[in-house]
Amino acid sequence: MNNLPIISSYEVKTSRTEQKVPVVNGVHLHSIYNPFKEAENLINSSLDSLKGKNEVLILGLGFGYHVNFAIEKLTELYGNNFKIIVIEPNHQVHQDCLNLDLLNKKNVLVYSGFTAQELYRDLDLIHFLLRKPAMIAHPASFNLYQMYFKTFLTFEAPTQMDDISKLTEVREVKNYLKNFEPKSTFTESFYNQLPQKEEFNTMDFLAMALVEMTKRSGEKVGDVE
Repeated sequence: MNNLPIISSYEVKTSRTEQKVPVVNGVHLHSIYNPFKEAENLINSSLDSLKGKNEVLILGLGFGYHVNFAIEKLTELYGNNFKIIVIEPNHQVHQDCLNLDLLNKKNVLVYSGFTAQELYRDLDLIHFLLRKPAMIAHPASFNLYQMYFKTFLTFEAPTQMDDISKLTEVREVKNYLKNFEPKSTFTESFYNQLPQKEEFNTMDFLAMALVEMTKRSGEKVGDVE
């Protein structure tokens, strides 16, 4: 499912303080008066969150003024020991931000132009999200791409085996998953059907090990809660 926003118009303007401002579908992604001041205010309002986490998820890149201020604050707090991931649905905005050399890339990774489903295929991003980073929503970007970010934040991974098999590019895994009923869920296949097999192969043992790990992970989460 493609949940990328439709871009009907795009241009780059110059603010009164001489900073570049992308305008998408008629929406200015930064202040047309003083983008620096606006960005500084946004990050200062998020200081409590930043003081508790050295990993930050930022929703919306624009031309990166708020990201640069976040880097400054995180450097003050953690030195080089921090990480920022930015989700930006508009690849053109990201590309122009880079072409104009506006973004401080220190410890920053930007995902641009990806659907929610594509983002959740990235294991590094999933592990980052599981560590519960601080989150900052860039107001103009978040309002403009509200449905995109809502889909990303509420994304539910597929549970049926035929859908799960489409997410892997590893041929051995894809072929193995075909042994289960296509419409059965992960739980039905691995928790119920797999243990009832009379003979097991190497992939079966790996699958059962995965089941045990997910069980233990669930127990630990339950204990914390």
